[in-house]
Amino acid sequence: MTDTLATKPGGYRALLALAVPRRLALASIPADFADWLDYAAVVALLVFAWGEGPFVLALFGFALTLPYVLIGPLLAVYIDRTPLGRVLVLSNLGRGLTTLALVFASSTPLVLLLVFLRSSIDSAFTPARQAAIQASTPPTLLASANGLHQAINQTSKIAGPALGGLLLAFIPAQSVFGLNAVLSLVAALSLIKLGLPLREAREPSDIRTELSAGAAEFRRNRMLLLALVFSAVAYFAFFLYDALIALLAADFGFGPTAFGFGIAASGGGGLIGALVAGRLASHPIACMSWSAMLSGAVTVAIALAAMAHIAVPIWLYFAALAVMGGSTAFMLVPYRTIVQAETPPDRIARVFATGEALITTVMLSAPFIGSLIASAYGTGAAFLCGGALVLLLGMVTAITMLRRLP
Repeated sequence: MTDTLATKPGGYRALLALAVPRRLALASIPADFADWLDYAAVVALLVFAWGEGPFVLALFGFALTLPYVLIGPLLAVYIDRTPLGRVLVLSNLGRGLTTLALVFASSTPLVLLLVFLRSSIDSAFTPARQAAIQASTPPTLLASANGLHQAINQTSKIAGPALGGLLLAFIPAQSVFGLNAVLSLVAALSLIKLGLPLREAREPSDIRTELSAGAAEFRRNRMLLLALVFSAVAYFAFFLYDALIALLAADFGFGPTAFGFGIAASGGGGLIGALVAGRLASHPIACMSWSAMLSGAVTVAIALAAMAHIAVPIWLYFAALAVMGGSTAFMLVPYRTIVQAETPPDRIARVFATGEALITTVMLSAPFIGSLIASAYGTGAAFLCGGALVLLLGMVTAITMLRRLP
């Protein structure tokens, strides 16, 4: 097993000079914004217009995430059989139609059902896009492509809900849904005749065998398995405390404004981290392990300060959140680069969907465990557990890789 995937790293200028990767990246801008623009509008509709409470918001969270576990791996079987351009166009059209249906939704169950359907369709678009990146990008530019797409996605996570919230001050939630549907249509139109290379046709086998092919690839390839286990553990650790950032800000005596800027700092760190990680193509596992050690050490430090009631300057608090946010990109970009570099093209969608399903399943349990730790021992304890786990993960991975060096 080797950690080196490319002998000569590429760059963003070289990537964008290629017609198909450039069009794919440009189409991803409206596609990713369509994922996040109406997030605030859905929450506002449920909470402020219809008076729903925490239970419905929890169901909303499950409707957003469960399709990646339940539906994504099944759809990936058909993605690997179908021309990728067709999947990319149809999935964006499907997302647009389900979003447009939200304009006419008149009850909470119907909204939740439509959110579930849209996420189910998105669980096809995500692995299809990863397969398209693999098919259209030279190996030396894979990390740059993943860094660019992660940066676009991170930007949409920051700006999408903020813009959606701003629009709610002027137009009703249903109008935001209509605008978002137009974004999905723009993405679909941008992907028509993308010019992806044709894949070799293969004879389909029974669905059970096809479904197991994704998991079998992780068992076959130790590099893939290491990257998957690392990512699953890292994201479990992150989500132990991710939902508790507001409580951490309160522990330091910071108010709502500081909380908002802290979220922005974390998102900005993720954006910068994605672009930097995209430049580090040569040693993805090393990139993941060293960033985990840095993130874990910073998280442990901020947790101990909170537990000891040490006054932390607000700029240092923002800097810590930026490092913690940036480290997530240093996990995701190398992981996707490894999957694309190590997986045969005829099963890339199934491998990616299988990995995403496992990571999402692990992540779903983390917020509940983190809340239990915080309730019993304080908010800082949840950050301490998460940070210590990330730090240990980085150290163990680095030691393992060093032992394998000749």
